[in-house]
Amino acid sequence: MILALLLAAALVPGAATVWLLRHHGWALACTAGAAVTLSLPGLALLLAVLFPPLGIAAALASTTAALRAYDDGRIWAGTAWAGTAGLALTCAAVAL
Repeated sequence: MILALLLAAALVPGAATVWLLRHHGWALACTAGAAVTLSLPGLALLLAVLFPPLGIAAALASTTAALRAYDDGRIWAGTAWAGTAGLALTCAAVAL
């Protein structure tokens, strides 16, 4: 469920950008939509660095998702979530 919400949160701004810029040409609209979609993870990392409690909250949510994925037997998804938790804690300047 969390993965679906994150996917929707990442794709909706890019799709909205494409829709709003479609009258300037599809090539420009698709390029702008891809740029918006690809910039969101960088923005999330920047926010975690600038506001450490946000990084800690993201790490807690990622840890919970990792534990659930491991419990369900989804090893690769759990490892990805654990890596995300480590990255969020690193951005929040928490010593591991």
